[in-house]
Amino acid sequence: MSLAALPSLPLFLEARKHAQANPDKIAIIDTTKGQQFTFGQLLTDAAALKQRILGELCLTSKGDLEERRVAFLVPNGYDYVVMQWAVWAAGGVCVPLCTSHPVQELLYTIGDSDPSLIILHPAFEKFEAPLRECSSDSTRVFMTLTPFTQNNDSPAQLPEFTPLYFPDRRALMIYTSGTTSNPKGCVTTHKTITFQAQCLIQAWQYTPSDHLIHVLPLHHIHGIINGLTAALLSGATVEIHPKFDPATIWSSWKTQGSSTMFFAVPTIYSRLVDYFETHIRGTDQEIPAREGASTLRLLVSGSAALPTPIKTKFAAITGQTLLERYGMTEIGMGLSCGLDLAQRIDGSVGWPLPGVQVRLTDKETGAIVDSINVDGMIEVKGDNVFLEYWRRPEATDKEFTTDGWFKTGDVARRDAGGAYFIQGRASVDIIKSGGYKISALEVERKLLALDDVQEVAVVGIADEEWGQRVAAVVKQRASTEPLELQSLRARLKQEMAPYKIPTVLKIVDGIERNAMGKVNKKTVVQRYWPDLA
Repeated sequence: MSLAALPSLPLFLEARKHAQANPDKIAIIDTTKGQQFTFGQLLTDAAALKQRILGELCLTSKGDLEERRVAFLVPNGYDYVVMQWAVWAAGGVCVPLCTSHPVQELLYTIGDSDPSLIILHPAFEKFEAPLRECSSDSTRVFMTLTPFTQNNDSPAQLPEFTPLYFPDRRALMIYTSGTTSNPKGCVTTHKTITFQAQCLIQAWQYTPSDHLIHVLPLHHIHGIINGLTAALLSGATVEIHPKFDPATIWSSWKTQGSSTMFFAVPTIYSRLVDYFETHIRGTDQEIPAREGASTLRLLVSGSAALPTPIKTKFAAITGQTLLERYGMTEIGMGLSCGLDLAQRIDGSVGWPLPGVQVRLTDKETGAIVDSINVDGMIEVKGDNVFLEYWRRPEATDKEFTTDGWFKTGDVARRDAGGAYFIQGRASVDIIKSGGYKISALEVERKLLALDDVQEVAVVGIADEEWGQRVAAVVKQRASTEPLELQSLRARLKQEMAPYKIPTVLKIVDGIERNAMGKVNKKTVVQRYWPDLA
């Protein structure tokens, strides 16, 4: 058997089926390269790169990385997918590095994950010298990836397969966003990855005829599982863009039928709405833009709370009701609204996905919350849940109950129909003021409904009398009258209980977010109210 043979992972076996059924079936469209790659070429290139990786670590004769970590810095595109599949084929653990991180943050991930091999795409070769210089391990091996090009020989000769399959092996290490603590390496197995992808395929009905426009970062669960893995496992085509650009997306949507799915974070949908209003409305492009967007099969919003005003504005333009879901690095996706429009309730993230168990518990007592419309801590159980935090056994144990449920740290309530409504993270989004518990997400949704508010982050700041005060950090829309606290409060009194309305207002030029559109609220408090952090 050839050393370049592939193990019988479900993802590879399904890719082989797609290649055999249709040798010309496109798996990846790389918009940066301007090239298309079939499922057959993807398998062949992954097998070849697997062999090179084993050679770099002098493991060719052994033919197995045995869960050694491989960290790689590769831009969004075909090369990234080949890289990921090759590491899995070699029996290694993928540690995808964030392409926008500075050297110091890359060093944190590398130091924590302790990879045997670091692979750099030529686009990031400038990082090799500082990473070598600052690395604590002088024996660590570096390798430069040779970019792949489209093979016009059709069909591609498929690699051989071995019967080897290791479902319980570690496969992927994604670092948590670090919005509430230092980033931790979240480890998932092949079995977990396959389950996460398959339950989405079942719930969202991916098919080989689907075409996903992919603009999400590929060092997060959203882009890796929802975008790449589920789509490729189902035989869909993934059109990968190096980054999000609203003009590019609207241009693509104008070509009806060119894509069927689009997954994004709320800030992306907000920017799409703003671009439409600024550059498309009232032009000869308005009708084709509206009609093209209306033909998509599925548009999903996640990774951060979707403000109702954004959802409403997007629907008014496109006729599309965004599907909301709930997930996190540790669980993949846990909850989702349904494909049926009647199962897309404003403010709700829906119901448990197939095979996923979800419950609410009392934060203080741990008792199960069965009552409707009562806040509880979200706990999740199932094959979707991660294996461990890398080399942090105490931190891992702390996040699980004695009966094996993962404690997400998020608060939600459930309505009479079983639909879940996220109230926010217990640590930063639940504000305790004057004896009341206030959801910062609810306050943010009300503020975003105001025409002069473009972005907002609501936080709790320490106060001797009230415990915490509700504070709003706001970025105003251009050309609007300056916001003042008293007039803002007067407007919100029509919409909210008085104790929920912000008593502190800070107008800013911008609100910093991470690659997934999340705001680190602890950083916000430290920046604007350092004495109260």
